[in-house]
Amino acid sequence: MGPKVEPFGPWRFPAPVSIIVVMSDLGLHYIDDDLSETWLEDWAGAGIGEIEDYLAKHAAFLAFLDGSVED
Repeated sequence: MGPKVEPFGPWRFPAPVSIIVVMSDLGLHYIDDDLSETWLEDWAGAGIGEIEDYLAKHAAFLAFLDGSVED
């Protein structure tokens, strides 16, 4: 016999499912990184790099749209 208090129907998982989610691709964060002399420059550089990547994708999409529109 199984436990008496247990979900049933669509709320019951067919097999045990992990409750641990996948970590981000950025890796582990160490407190020593926050205490370094260049933490602000490192943080800002990483943020600017991500913004540049986003803007490059956006520009490529706009270029695609401009090329596909017939006047």
